[in-house]
Order: sequence, then structure tokens, then C-alpha cells
Amino acid sequence: MAHRRRILASSASVLAAGVAGCLGGGDDSGADESETGSTGGTNGGSSADTPYDVCIEPAGCHTFEAVPETFFTIPGTAEDMAMSLGIQANAHAYPERKPYKFYDQLPGVEHNPDEILQYGEGESARNYDKEIFYEVDPDVILADPRMLQFYSNWTDEDMTEIEQAVAPVLGSYIRNDFEGEDPHYTLYELFERIAEVFQRQAQYEAWVDLHDAFMDEIESNLPDGEGPTVAVSWRGITPESGEFFPAPIHRKRNDARSFRDLGFRDAFAEAGLEPEGTVGYETLLEVDPDYIAAFTLSSMTGNEWQSQVVEPLEDHPSGSRLSAVQNDNVVRSAGQFMGPITHLFSTEALAKQVYPDRFGEWPGDSVDIPEDEQLFDRQRVADIVNRNP
Repeated sequence: MAHRRRILASSASVLAAGVAGCLGGGDDSGADESETGSTGGTNGGSSADTPYDVCIEPAGCHTFEAVPETFFTIPGTAEDMAMSLGIQANAHAYPERKPYKFYDQLPGVEHNPDEILQYGEGESARNYDKEIFYEVDPDVILADPRMLQFYSNWTDEDMTEIEQAVAPVLGSYIRNDFEGEDPHYTLYELFERIAEVFQRQAQYEAWVDLHDAFMDEIESNLPDGEGPTVAVSWRGITPESGEFFPAPIHRKRNDARSFRDLGFRDAFAEAGLEPEGTVGYETLLEVDPDYIAAFTLSSMTGNEWQSQVVEPLEDHPSGSRLSAVQNDNVVRSAGQFMGPITHLFSTEALAKQVYPDRFGEWPGDSVDIPEDEQLFDRQRVADIVNRNP
């Protein structure tokens, strides 16, 4: 398969980069097309009885004396990555936005949100109390240390205290840039490192095979020529507000990968614009993208999307003038919490919304897709999650 061949072809060069990463250096310029490589760990295939190193930028390396059994996560991709390996978080925030409905569609996969400690509500979910970490007492904290410190307002001494008294902090923020810096990894580059944390390398390899087959099928069915333009709003769409939050999908950001997978072009970039903050209807009408989209697949039902976004846009005096609205081209994907499971559902949904003649009709929600029209095998995903051959 094309994707697998690219991974194998790049393994030698990535190994060098992974080792450099352990020493604090390395090349962070990988693209989505090179899903790959070495984790930089010295004992990637070690047993649970043998100490092993895992290196994840920007935190660096940590030596595990035993395989972690519990973990704490802050908002990001790590929770879906762990669930893709069959491991449920012990504490998290923002459960209402998590992709739980996708897990429910995987036969035999166990996931019980009621067993996960919810810390904070709304904006308070960012105000982390150190006592929560002591209470949960996880074996590893899957978080980018920059984001943990940013959200918590902890001092460097606070960070050191938690790492020494509770658990190592290992993670990397890949949703979008952090203070202008590109993410260190693509989705599968970070996923490989998370798999090594839990010593689940065989599951990771099975995921690579499934992902490659899925993407080869998607790419082989895309129409020839230039893809459509899209204006994506990363904070959802509230038509009456007149404010939209552009997500520059042409940049290296994980939440927009489904759009890149399907060959979309960023409408603002194509118009020579790089908006910061919000834009209004005037700018949207100036750009007039082929599609308008938001990352709400995980958090909204099809009926909610229709009644709260599509219909209000159709009824709005400015929104109704947009070509995307007139042509019924208002679509959605997943975004913020996109790991391997969510990526499959997100890309499948977007493919069906945009190219129903090639990928089958979109019924409004993934759960309503007939089995013979699903673009990936739910049972195979469940088998990988549950560590079945």
C-alpha cells in the first residue's frame, strides 16, 4: 500500500531524528504524508519487566521501570490515542466534546465515562488544582508540559513537584501551533510514541496497516484536479453572532487533517488572507468558499447541526448569500480530540458529505451509515482496540 511504503522508506532517516529528539534536538518538520518513524526509545520492544525509555518532545525522555496502567490527560489527542489502544483515561476535562459516540459504534469495545474523574467545568476545567493529580495518582500524565503549565498557571517549581511526586509529564500538543511553533509531530508520529509508553507496539502496527488501507481507498476515489475551497471555523458556527474563527487548514495542524486528506484548499489562503482572530460575514462573502465547515462532528448530532447551524445560516440575510449555503455545502468534521479512532470517523463523514457519488450518501450521523456503505470495518477497529488478532 502506498502509505505503508512511504513509512518504510522513511524509517532510516526518522530513526536519526528520533535519537536526536532524545538528546533535545531533531527535525520537527515532518508532514502528514510521512506518517511514521522511530520513537527514539532505546528499548521499544522491551517487556514489562525491563526498564525502557520513551522520548516525546518537548518534554524529552523518561525511563519507565514498569508499564503505566493509569493516566491523567488534559484536553488534546492523547485520550483518543490511548482508547485506540484499549486504555481508558482516569481523569480528564470537557467530556461533552469528547468522541464517545464513536467508541459506542465499535462492537465489544468497553468505555465507561462515568468511571473517569471529571475535573472542572467550563473554563474552570483549565484551572488545574495540584491536589487532583495527587488524588488520581496516575502512572503517567499524557500532556504537553507547555500546555499543562499554560492552563494551570503553575510555576516551574510546581511542574517539578508534580513530576517528582506524582508522575512524568509526556505529551505533545498537535492540534495547532503553540505560540507560533508548528506541532512537533503528525498524528501517527505521536501515536507511535504513546503506543510505546504503554508498550502496545503491535497494536500501533495494526493501526498503521488499517490507516494506510483506509487512506489508499479514500485517495483512489477522489476526483482528479484541484480540490474545493473551504472556510473552516475551529470554534463551531453560531450564525446569529456573525463571528467565525478561521482554522488555517493548510498549516500543520492535526484538527484539520480530514480536510487535507480530501484535498481541500484553504479559502482564506487562496484569497491571499491570513486572518487572525475572527472574521465576519463581509469577509466570508468576499472569499465566498465552496464549502463552509466546523469541527463539531463529535459534539453535535445531525439534527442539532441542521437546526442550530445549517437552517440559521439559510435564514440569515448575509449567510444566505454565501455560495456554500445556497449549494447545501455546509459540512462538519471532528477536530480538537482527533486520534486514530476519531480520524477514521471524521474523514469518512466528510468524504460522504462532499462526494456522496463516490463514497455514498451521508445520513447525518455515523451511526446511521448502513454497514455495506461504511468506509472502514468497525469490527476490525474493535479487534485492534481489544488486542484481538
